[in-house]
Amino acid sequence: MGFNAVRIYFHWGFHSPSEGVYNFDGNRDIEYLLNLCEELDLFVLAAPGPYICAEVQAGGYPSWLIAKRHLRIRHNQFMLWRTYDPEFAEYEVQWLDNVLPIIAKHQITENKKSSKKGCVLGLQLDNELFETMAVILPIGLRDQMRVLAKAARDAGITVPLFSNDGFEESSWIPREPVNPKAEKTFGLDLYGFDKYIVFAPTSGPKSWVIDTGNATLGYNGWSEKQVSRSLDRLETTVRNFGGGAADSPMFIPELQGGWFNHYQLSHTYDAIYDYYGDHYTKTIVDSVLAQGVSALSLYMVYGGTNWGTIGDPDVYTSYDYSACIREYGYLSNRGRNLRETILFARSFDPYFTKTQKVDKRTIRSSAKKTIAAQRVSVDSVQEVLFTFMRNFNTKKTEVFDLTVDTEGGNFTMPCFLPHKTSFIALGNYRASNGVHLLHASVPIHMRMVDDEKNEEVWIVEPNQFGGLAFEHKEIEITGNMQQDVLQRQGPADILKFERNEGWVKLSTTTGNLYIIGLTKPKVGTLYADFEEAYWNNDNERLPGFIAWGADEMYYNRRTKTMDIKYRRSDSSAYVVSFNKPADSRLKSSTRGVYNMPYIYSMDFQQAHQRLPLPVHISLREWEVRPVHFPSLPWQPLKRLSEDSAPTFDVLDYQYTSGQVLYRTTFETPASPYAKVKLSLNIRNRGTVLVNGKVIGGHTTYSRQLFSPGAKIGPDPWFLGTHTYDLTPHLLHDESGSAVNELVVIADSFGLSRQAFIMNDVRNPRGILKAKLQGLNGEPEWEITGVNVEELDSPYNTCGFPDEKATDRWDLLGPQVEQDRTVYSFPISTTQGAQWYRFRFDGLSKGRSSDAEIPLRLHIDGIFTTYLFLNGALIARYYGNGDSPQHDFYVPDGLVHQRNEVRMLVYSWQNTTGEFSISGWPVNLDSGNLLTGETDAASVSGSTSEGLNEYLTWKESVRI
Repeated sequence: MGFNAVRIYFHWGFHSPSEGVYNFDGNRDIEYLLNLCEELDLFVLAAPGPYICAEVQAGGYPSWLIAKRHLRIRHNQFMLWRTYDPEFAEYEVQWLDNVLPIIAKHQITENKKSSKKGCVLGLQLDNELFETMAVILPIGLRDQMRVLAKAARDAGITVPLFSNDGFEESSWIPREPVNPKAEKTFGLDLYGFDKYIVFAPTSGPKSWVIDTGNATLGYNGWSEKQVSRSLDRLETTVRNFGGGAADSPMFIPELQGGWFNHYQLSHTYDAIYDYYGDHYTKTIVDSVLAQGVSALSLYMVYGGTNWGTIGDPDVYTSYDYSACIREYGYLSNRGRNLRETILFARSFDPYFTKTQKVDKRTIRSSAKKTIAAQRVSVDSVQEVLFTFMRNFNTKKTEVFDLTVDTEGGNFTMPCFLPHKTSFIALGNYRASNGVHLLHASVPIHMRMVDDEKNEEVWIVEPNQFGGLAFEHKEIEITGNMQQDVLQRQGPADILKFERNEGWVKLSTTTGNLYIIGLTKPKVGTLYADFEEAYWNNDNERLPGFIAWGADEMYYNRRTKTMDIKYRRSDSSAYVVSFNKPADSRLKSSTRGVYNMPYIYSMDFQQAHQRLPLPVHISLREWEVRPVHFPSLPWQPLKRLSEDSAPTFDVLDYQYTSGQVLYRTTFETPASPYAKVKLSLNIRNRGTVLVNGKVIGGHTTYSRQLFSPGAKIGPDPWFLGTHTYDLTPHLLHDESGSAVNELVVIADSFGLSRQAFIMNDVRNPRGILKAKLQGLNGEPEWEITGVNVEELDSPYNTCGFPDEKATDRWDLLGPQVEQDRTVYSFPISTTQGAQWYRFRFDGLSKGRSSDAEIPLRLHIDGIFTTYLFLNGALIARYYGNGDSPQHDFYVPDGLVHQRNEVRMLVYSWQNTTGEFSISGWPVNLDSGNLLTGETDAASVSGSTSEGLNEYLTWKESVRI
């Protein structure tokens, strides 16, 4: 996508499954990860917390730390109030002492005398730790940040330290005290602030206090007024904070790149993607660049998956985030549009790197709210003008006139810009051959320069309205997409286009400027190789070559090869280079619309047509094993002190991943009129079994603050009780009584993440209170689960102690029915909880060695399942509506040639479970899953459906 840096969270709980243990091997090998970034010439903003937020359990803190109830986690004494806890700080320093020495070896400041270049540019401490709220309410502790900063320096960190203010609140800015008697302030090297502008309607502040429903009825499109109000005074606001914020780079460590989705909503991430649309992220990025932001990281570009139980109660298995790159690896149009801005900014370095705001604009528009700002480059050889075009016009006018003021006079030219879209218009720029661009009212996406020959190439996106205005000069014009005569207007000669693709050459006595026009779909495939001086022995070419025409491209400078991944809709790849490529398959373009020097093309062989589509996987060897509750390793509830009541809370047993089980036994009352009822208060889901049969269940969860099961913030633990009548399910023998077994499965959505000023990480999980009515006395309860401290991976368990049992499996046989690609079997409440497993083969090497085909697991039915693929927990499915997710990404790296799926299944009602594994038929613009009739086509094997199934074929060419 053109990024030159990545921000990486390092998750304390992931690396420290138990106290004193720190694991940096295998999938947790930070050394390998940072080496890989260096091989890719990718800078890193390292974020080791200790608190990382990120919608993960406990904000990244390990559960063994949370279980130390005397500690004030994140120094929070209660909501909105912190009191420094030195013992808690010691644990934070312990984590930093283990992780930072690894990161320190990869700093850009530590490799000056070595041929090996480091990648770490800066280190983030904590996450959204406000120093003040509303600028005046003191909620941050200076010692809290000071201790972390000292630990970082003591561990060898020499790159700049920063944090990410929750939004622009002036936290942790280095500055002088207001007066000599004032408390000494503490600030970090760089001031950074997060910026989230438009929440999805079902996640907005209104939904925190009012139940706004679980549907998308309010999804009418984001408000441009809200965006403008939130972003268009950022530079003024931040600079007025003074101190270090007055002149340090404008820096946003987290800029909104989408939004997450919650339990109990009826829509998936596809609806959230449609709410924001294809242009939102680009428009947001263009808007903050207009405010002088010169360093930013998008959260998220790729959201991915909340594998296992790592997510907190805000999010379910998918963390797609409606991001630029969808969960299964698809680069959406939102990502392709964003890439236009990134390529522009990088190719016009150094002019775009350092700019200042133009107070008196030199361009006026006939349509209001179509220009966000103007900036001019400073400390460079040219004072290049950048006009930030952004159409927030209330009348949704798309074609308007621009009046451009220059030293030689003014002129007017039309501009076409759809509503809620943006681009950065170039002006006052002199190309290598001496032509002087006064203003461009069409997007110039990038440039490539050969200073020795005074040759330059621009990639533009022509339309019938806009054009390029040059200062009047003797120019020879050739090409195939321009009007024959330049339109003279005042000081400008305006180049207009008759076609939306092709080329124009502007020749002067000193050199040539080539203007290549691409259609919007082709612009969406643009790629460029940027040779930055840091990684390239102080030699810089921005870019070295330009390419387009394929779904994905990547150039490996060490092997001098470009990897190409193309879709079935892609036909040819084009490369623009001042040097002839080494690969003979890249031939000079002598025909077609691109018959100009420096363009080379290669036709794809369409080898992917050999792969039958749609892809469907056979599921075989179905087996079943019941959960035998009496044989599980039960233990009595324990007391935290001699005078305390037995504790049900999962945290006190380290049963914090997934489910925990409670059990008691009691005799059936002798009286035939007796009623036995269970009053149960539980977080978050409860399933009640009597004598091995499921009699019902309920969920306590809320998106509202101060509500039972609140996903974030205070949870009134005394509310949320549900009552079950056990009487019809009791056993009876000849004497009129019998012993009954009562089992409660408690399913936790995870520990809350202690975000912002909340103190919710110890909100209780599991049973809060259970009371049996109608018995003589209260029976004793037992508990069982999986102690995550005893696991290598504390988030890779469903919580059932028998999840790895190998015995007592029986063939499922004729219970499994197959309807083409869908496999189904009955699920009954009388079965209690059962384990199922099946096997499938990965795509054969002969079919897929040169293809990438992400797989999709589809589940239907009103039941619950935790599903493991080859031992990794990849899906938590709640078919009763507690989660909207029915389609799960099957991670490529977990798929082997022979695969085993194992799943725990139970249901609150009799139902049928349906399973299938296939490809992803998607909308080619958004990447949204095609459903409805298309799903029916998938079952029937329709070839038309296969055309939309996402697949890329791989090629490699030498450049």
